[in-house]
Amino acid sequence: MIAARLHTWDTAPDLEETGLPGPPREGEVTVEVEAAAVTHLDLTVMTGTFTHRPALPFTPGTAGVGTVVAGDAALLGRRVLMRGGGLGLERDGTWAERVSVPADAIREVPQEADAALAATCYSPMTTAWAAVEAVGRIREGERVLVTGAAGAVGSLCVQLAARAGAYVVAVVRDEDAAGAVPGMAHEVLIRPAPEEVAGEGRADVLLDTVGGNTVADFLTAMRPGGRAVLIGYVAGTTLRVDLPTLMSRDVALLPMNMVRRHVPAEVFDRLLRELTDGRLTLRTTVLPFARIAEAVETRRKGGARGTLAVLM
Repeated sequence: MIAARLHTWDTAPDLEETGLPGPPREGEVTVEVEAAAVTHLDLTVMTGTFTHRPALPFTPGTAGVGTVVAGDAALLGRRVLMRGGGLGLERDGTWAERVSVPADAIREVPQEADAALAATCYSPMTTAWAAVEAVGRIREGERVLVTGAAGAVGSLCVQLAARAGAYVVAVVRDEDAAGAVPGMAHEVLIRPAPEEVAGEGRADVLLDTVGGNTVADFLTAMRPGGRAVLIGYVAGTTLRVDLPTLMSRDVALLPMNMVRRHVPAEVFDRLLRELTDGRLTLRTTVLPFARIAEAVETRRKGGARGTLAVLM
């Protein structure tokens, strides 16, 4: 079979002919991979600086979709999403034509679901769900500000917040990104000043997917007693806040930690159905597996809107 193998930290993997996985161990299954996600987490692991530093050579890939071809007889032939169980972190991952996976790291997906979408949607859709429902607790009639609204998580936050009955203001960095914001946004602002964001009565909730000093920049655009949900940090990992301003605005800072947060199976199933039938949308860039090095570079440079997958 063909697998993408990483031999040196912080480089692109090489496509190599390797042997097929042996018979699955107790509690594992073998999956024939249909599509694999290429994520920021994968790139972080590949730097060799992450908490998880697998021995080289190593096959990356923390998520993917495929069909169970060996292992528990009750699971044979099922189409599944693979993620968790150390996949792509502590053991070889999904960037291969076949992979051995712990049985508790798979969950069934509908046959009609698009492979690339199903392989890449879990993290953005569950993160957006948690930001809007579990952490942000957005209610009908609230004014919600979403930064990075053209990205995978941001675009889903826009859609879920609008469906909750909120007035959604999408914030993006340029005209190109503005064109990628879902149509459910009530306003789209490009690199706005805080006073532009404030609008009528200021924002009740800030869903910040970009990080850096965004919260500090937009504190004056928040209603006293509002909530700021801290989702991502692509724009920087350090937040400097003027404490008197924060305390006077009385804005609650609500950090997201999806590692510790349980996502009910019914939530995943519902959101995937809605993505499959078009009630929710998520942009997905797809490349053939033979172009995995290009996919890695595209993700590294931020050249893909939404998610990115390779098809086997």
